[in-house]
Amino acid sequence: MSSHGKVDSAANSPLWALAQLKKEPSAVGEAVVTGTTASAAQTALFENTTADTYITGATHGLFNYADAETQSSAIAHTGWVLKTTGSGGRAGRVQYETLAVLTDAS
Repeated sequence: MSSHGKVDSAANSPLWALAQLKKEPSAVGEAVVTGTTASAAQTALFENTTADTYITGATHGLFNYADAETQSSAIAHTGWVLKTTGSGGRAGRVQYETLAVLTDAS
């Protein structure tokens, strides 16, 4: 069983996504809760657009991109993608890192 789901919600996001930022899942004040409830850490990273939340000088957010969102953008794959947007000297630089590629099982 995987640690993530297809549904576009914090509760379905990969439990280990914060490790990509060298942060513990409890970095924002709560241990990871297994089951259907998202932890505070997952919820804070999910679709985050607030600068300097995790690392100063950048904005990090975890998004679940669908086919329509990847076809006309720089996003390589559908699925759970960590988006990093630079600020300051790196303003305007956006990096997408696919963490889990999702497929339609129907």
